[in-house]
Amino acid sequence: MKNKIISSIHEWFPECVPAEQNVSEYTVLQNVADYCMRCLNGNKEEQGLAKEAINIIGILYYNGSLHEKNAIENEFLERISHCESPASLRLHIDFLPKELRPIYMKTILEN
Repeated sequence: MKNKIISSIHEWFPECVPAEQNVSEYTVLQNVADYCMRCLNGNKEEQGLAKEAINIIGILYYNGSLHEKNAIENEFLERISHCESPASLRLHIDFLPKELRPIYMKTILEN
């Protein structure tokens, strides 16, 4: 099922979209979260890739429907929040666009 989230992620980060025909946007968002977490723990170049992916997610969030926003909150932000620790919070907050920071904090507090 092709939609805006899958199409955009496929365009920018094809390695995050499985080759399956009926891949869901939830799976793709989880894959992007995993990709970002791997890159955030890497070198400066990899961290730049994570920042780019997070910015794309931010654009999709703010231009998305309520369904797309909920999917991003529940699959992308929640997945990243599971890896959160006091030491990593500052790093993760710095990589998020300013508009996504309060939503991320809300996600952390709800989980």
